[in-house]
Amino acid sequence: MAKVFFILRVLVITSILLTLPATNLWSQAIDTRQVLILNTYDGTGFAYGRVTEAFRVELRRTFGGPIAFTEIDLDARRNELGDRQELSARLLRNIYTDTTPDIVFAVGSTAISFWMDYRDSIHGQAPLIALIREGIFGPEDLRPGDIARFTELSFADLVDDFLHLRPGTSHIVMVFGNAPTERAIAASARKELAAYTKRLRFEYTNDMTVNELETRLGELSEESAVFFGLFGLDADGAILPYDLGLSLTRSASTVPIFGAFDYELGNGIVGGRLMQLQQMGVDAAEAGAAILQGEPVRDAWKTFAFGAPVYDWRELERWSIDIERLPAGSQIRHRPLSLWDQYAAWIILVTTVVTVQGLLIISLLTHRRRRYAAEAAHINLSGQLITAYEDERSAIARALHDDLSQRLARLAIDAGVIRPDQSGETLDDEIENLREGLARVSEDVHDMSYRLHPSLVEDLGVSTALRTECQRVREHADIPIKEHIVETHGRIPKKAALCAFRVAQEALNNAVRHAGADSIEIVLKQEREALKLEVSDDGRGFDKARARSAGTLGLSSMRERVRLLDGTLSIRSTRGKGTTVSAEVPLTGDDP
Repeated sequence: MAKVFFILRVLVITSILLTLPATNLWSQAIDTRQVLILNTYDGTGFAYGRVTEAFRVELRRTFGGPIAFTEIDLDARRNELGDRQELSARLLRNIYTDTTPDIVFAVGSTAISFWMDYRDSIHGQAPLIALIREGIFGPEDLRPGDIARFTELSFADLVDDFLHLRPGTSHIVMVFGNAPTERAIAASARKELAAYTKRLRFEYTNDMTVNELETRLGELSEESAVFFGLFGLDADGAILPYDLGLSLTRSASTVPIFGAFDYELGNGIVGGRLMQLQQMGVDAAEAGAAILQGEPVRDAWKTFAFGAPVYDWRELERWSIDIERLPAGSQIRHRPLSLWDQYAAWIILVTTVVTVQGLLIISLLTHRRRRYAAEAAHINLSGQLITAYEDERSAIARALHDDLSQRLARLAIDAGVIRPDQSGETLDDEIENLREGLARVSEDVHDMSYRLHPSLVEDLGVSTALRTECQRVREHADIPIKEHIVETHGRIPKKAALCAFRVAQEALNNAVRHAGADSIEIVLKQEREALKLEVSDDGRGFDKARARSAGTLGLSSMRERVRLLDGTLSIRSTRGKGTTVSAEVPLTGDDP
């Protein structure tokens, strides 16, 4: 039933798109280059997503000119793949009715097979940049002008690395999911590792649910090891986005975990010779830039081998793996620096110049300085807390006094005038008015509670929370809000997410209550190591100098929130021409 509903939903959306003129949706300037990206998984498939992201970023940087990306996710983790492919082909025919892609970048076997099947019905002459595992197809399968970047994935070499580090290994759990792509890679592994079955026992997890996988990994003995391949779909059809599969595997496993992709290092695997996804995406982008500039492409067929062996010090220590067993030339990352590495110059200086008495004096002075700094920090923190508490209490008190208390008093008066001897339509109208008034007060109390603690930011992320806030404002104020809110990726610190949400919330509130705006536009995007937010309205505007001298609570709170996170805030406003609030919140640092 879920499959039927999904297909119907996609058909409705696609039929609507097909009825619209393509030139109104995807028209670009004449000199804008069109790049079509076909993904085997959607944006949450971390291994494929890393390559695609590197390709986009590097192509923009290398080419330099305007580029319009159209991205189609075929998501091979879903059962209705055939239906999705046909719908995707129809959609692309509509997009490229009056234009043609300058480059098609396909990542993974499903995406490449899709383009091979449908390219002639879309635009067959568009040059293809294919990125795929070696052995799926060869240069003879592509057309003149196409480019292929192959990845060399040798399971035999990976197993040899396991055995070199842990010679007592007799059992390896091969973690692969239930998606067609994941099953295909697992099948290749079975075939390649057939020669090892006399010495090793291999166990594949394609038919396991997440719970079954966690249970099995928690039962492994010391003679076992785990290889994490791709686990984006379990046996029950549950999709695991981003690196959730690896996180669950690391949490449950009682033995070391090995992997094949560079992004996994630092996220739970021991290490080894890894596939260089970032480098592959960059290389494909350089080839794409050459095509867009009309230049010849060197190495139209290129294979990427494993990189030099690299290991995570923390995992080596966790599983007591002897560093002496690492291959020659191995790199070790995340190793803590020794005291000598950090303070060698100071140690030499103190040893040669300072006496025991001098060391004692320095120790006492250092202790006193730290104590004074701690006391000053404590006093400063106490003052900030008191100010924050008082400001918050004042805001709540004003809201209760100026709005809720007066409305409740009015409702009390209305209730008092209702007489027991009243009857008929008059009594019914008065009771209905009283009921509606109480309902509105209840809704406002709920909204106040929501504004005090927006749990959506922690539960679903800042992007979803902002969309929900925009919808709430629309319902209460009946003002159109145009949203340009992108989904964030990677780890977003709680403080940064809450700061962006609060600034947007305050700006929306000001636009509705004070600016008298007829329309609002909100933009949220993630660039490198920062969240960028912009809220614009077409209201009456205000005098920034007067507002600054008055020290309004809303503007002050926005500035203070952003300042505490070392971000930047700018407010542009002109009387009669609206207001724009722009904030940039850095994503550096850890939440306490």
